[in-house]
Amino acid sequence: MSIIEAAVSHFSSKEVRSLKVKEWNATIYAKNLTLEDKGKLIAKAKDNSSDYLVYAVIYGAIDGEGKPLFTLEDKLSLKNKVDPDVLARVANFILGIELSSEEDIEKN
Repeated sequence: MSIIEAAVSHFSSKEVRSLKVKEWNATIYAKNLTLEDKGKLIAKAKDNSSDYLVYAVIYGAIDGEGKPLFTLEDKLSLKNKVDPDVLARVANFILGIELSSEEDIEKN
Protein backbone atom coordinates (compact mmCIF):
# COMPACT_ATOMS: atom_id res chain seq x y z
CA MET A 1 0.00 0.00 0.00
CA SER A 2 1.37 3.43 -0.95
CA ILE A 3 1.55 6.26 1.54
CA ILE A 4 -1.33 8.12 -0.15
CA GLU A 5 -3.47 4.98 -0.05
CA ALA A 6 -2.65 4.57 3.64
CA ALA A 7 -3.52 8.24 4.32
CA VAL A 8 -6.84 7.98 2.47
CA SER A 9 -7.66 4.68 4.18
CA HIS A 10 -6.92 6.19 7.59
CA PHE A 11 -9.25 9.17 7.04
CA SER A 12 -12.07 7.10 5.57
CA SER A 13 -11.95 4.72 8.54
CA LYS A 14 -12.15 7.42 11.23
CA GLU A 15 -15.14 6.98 13.50
CA VAL A 16 -17.63 9.74 14.15
CA ARG A 17 -16.74 11.39 17.47
CA SER A 18 -19.24 12.41 20.13
CA LEU A 19 -19.25 15.07 22.83
CA LYS A 20 -21.63 15.24 25.77
CA VAL A 21 -22.68 18.87 26.22
CA LYS A 22 -24.23 18.92 29.67
CA GLU A 23 -25.27 22.58 29.38
CA TRP A 24 -27.45 21.69 26.38
CA ASN A 25 -28.49 18.29 27.76
CA ALA A 26 -27.33 16.81 24.46
CA THR A 27 -24.74 14.68 22.77
CA ILE A 28 -23.21 16.29 19.70
CA TYR A 29 -21.53 14.25 16.99
CA ALA A 30 -18.87 15.69 14.71
CA LYS A 31 -18.48 15.11 11.00
CA ASN A 32 -14.94 14.29 9.99
CA LEU A 33 -14.11 17.53 8.21
CA THR A 34 -11.65 17.46 5.33
CA LEU A 35 -9.00 20.12 4.77
CA GLU A 36 -11.20 21.47 1.97
CA ASP A 37 -14.16 21.67 4.38
CA LYS A 38 -12.05 23.64 6.87
CA GLY A 39 -10.84 25.94 4.10
CA LYS A 40 -14.43 26.68 3.09
CA LEU A 41 -15.26 27.56 6.70
CA ILE A 42 -12.33 29.97 6.84
CA ALA A 43 -13.33 31.58 3.52
CA LYS A 44 -16.94 31.90 4.60
CA ALA A 45 -15.89 33.48 7.91
CA LYS A 46 -13.77 36.12 6.12
CA ASP A 47 -11.13 36.37 8.89
CA ASN A 48 -13.77 36.62 11.62
CA SER A 49 -12.84 34.07 14.29
CA SER A 50 -16.28 34.04 15.92
CA ASP A 51 -17.91 33.36 12.55
CA TYR A 52 -15.39 30.56 11.97
CA LEU A 53 -16.46 28.87 15.21
CA VAL A 54 -20.15 29.34 14.42
CA TYR A 55 -19.74 27.92 10.90
CA ALA A 56 -17.85 24.96 12.33
CA VAL A 57 -20.85 24.20 14.56
CA ILE A 58 -23.40 24.78 11.80
CA TYR A 59 -21.63 22.62 9.23
CA GLY A 60 -20.00 20.06 11.50
CA ALA A 61 -22.48 19.25 14.28
CA ILE A 62 -24.70 16.27 13.52
CA ASP A 63 -27.03 14.03 15.47
CA GLY A 64 -26.60 10.30 16.00
CA GLU A 65 -28.14 9.60 12.59
CA GLY A 66 -25.83 12.00 10.74
CA LYS A 67 -28.39 14.78 10.27
CA PRO A 68 -27.30 18.41 10.75
CA LEU A 69 -28.26 19.91 14.09
CA PHE A 70 -28.09 23.53 12.93
CA THR A 71 -28.75 25.58 9.80
CA LEU A 72 -27.56 28.95 8.58
CA GLU A 73 -30.77 30.36 10.05
CA ASP A 74 -29.32 29.57 13.49
CA LYS A 75 -26.18 31.71 12.93
CA LEU A 76 -27.38 34.87 14.74
CA SER A 77 -28.74 32.91 17.69
CA LEU A 78 -25.51 30.95 17.98
CA LYS A 79 -23.47 34.17 17.85
CA ASN A 80 -25.61 36.28 20.16
CA LYS A 81 -27.76 34.08 22.38
CA VAL A 82 -25.61 31.04 23.19
CA ASP A 83 -22.94 30.80 25.89
CA PRO A 84 -19.73 31.61 23.97
CA ASP A 85 -17.61 29.31 26.12
CA VAL A 86 -19.83 26.31 25.40
CA LEU A 87 -20.05 27.19 21.71
CA ALA A 88 -16.25 27.50 21.49
CA ARG A 89 -15.83 24.13 23.21
CA VAL A 90 -18.24 22.48 20.76
CA ALA A 91 -16.62 24.20 17.75
CA ASN A 92 -13.12 23.19 18.84
CA PHE A 93 -14.32 19.62 19.31
CA ILE A 94 -15.79 19.62 15.79
CA LEU A 95 -12.59 21.11 14.37
CA GLY A 96 -10.56 18.45 16.15
CA ILE A 97 -8.70 20.94 18.30
CA GLU A 98 -7.74 19.38 21.60
CA LEU A 99 -7.78 21.79 24.50
CA SER A 100 -6.49 21.15 27.98
CA SER A 101 -9.21 20.13 30.37
CA GLU A 102 -10.37 22.66 32.95
CA GLU A 103 -8.73 20.47 35.56
CA ASP A 104 -5.38 20.68 33.75
CA ILE A 105 -5.71 24.45 33.41
CA GLU A 106 -6.43 24.83 37.14
CA LYS A 107 -3.32 22.79 38.02
CA ASN A 108 -1.13 25.26 36.10
